[in-house]
Amino acid sequence: MLDFSSVIDAVAAAFSAYSSGKTETPLRVGVEPQGTSGVLLVMPCAVAEPAALGAKIVSVFRDNPARGLPTVTSTYVLADYSTGAPLAVMDGGFLTAIRTAAGSAVATRVLARSDARTLGVFGTGVQARFHVETIRRVRSLERVLVRGTSPDKGAAFARWITEATGVNARATSVEEAAAADIVALCTTAAEPVLRARDVQPGAHVNAVGAFTPTTREMPSDLIARASVYVDTRAGALSEAGDLLLPVQEGVFELDKIVGEVGELLDGRVSSRTDEQQVTMYKSVGAAFLDAATAHLAYAAATHQRVGTVYKFDAE
Repeated sequence: MLDFSSVIDAVAAAFSAYSSGKTETPLRVGVEPQGTSGVLLVMPCAVAEPAALGAKIVSVFRDNPARGLPTVTSTYVLADYSTGAPLAVMDGGFLTAIRTAAGSAVATRVLARSDARTLGVFGTGVQARFHVETIRRVRSLERVLVRGTSPDKGAAFARWITEATGVNARATSVEEAAAADIVALCTTAAEPVLRARDVQPGAHVNAVGAFTPTTREMPSDLIARASVYVDTRAGALSEAGDLLLPVQEGVFELDKIVGEVGELLDGRVSSRTDEQQVTMYKSVGAAFLDAATAHLAYAAATHQRVGTVYKFDAE
């Protein structure tokens, strides 16, 4: 029901809506059940244009793999914007994957050099796969360079890319993957996965894996060197360890963030100013992206008559 190009366009509109004050997007709320290593997160949002209302419920339990269960599970509940009545319940995992990658694609579309042809991907999981799918729709990729946590994972993912997309791909070193025209950091790492000196002048970097104040995928000297854009300032200032840790180290100041992607799309902040500039998009996740994508999925499901219909008791 969701094609990548349509989601990219919906996410772009949601970025603009947020930065124009046309959403209600509080920071996510989390609770940590005592005696567990988990957290339950709730991400509500209302978007005025196009009208979308809902909330995502996400659980992250790091001990789950030992139980044979996924670490992250999530569900999205979409409601009627005018009445608040529930409209649909849908899988939040797929929703998160496609909207996150679509956000990076929007940033890439407006920040990467027009002649960017190589993509370096760090990670081999769901986000890595979706980033390949979305970024190849905003730039004509000739080669994808994969850096996985093991040679086998990297090689398997590279094979999938070539078979699924027709784009030449191969597993490679940290240095070569980081030297691509576009770099996508899609890992669960708590420490930097590349070095600043390996990122070439003129590159664009998307960093989406780290979403807590104490974890990061990028080194501080790369942050200090780049022109930084974010999905939301509020989220970045409270949760982006990629930015907050360099601030603690005294090499970056939060007021050096150029702006939000929505501000960039609306022309309120400048884009790339020269071909040698390193641009960076840092995302910790935003509820308005979920709401816009869920709205799109619901519209498609209604049109195609897909899904199981249920009704609440009238009483």
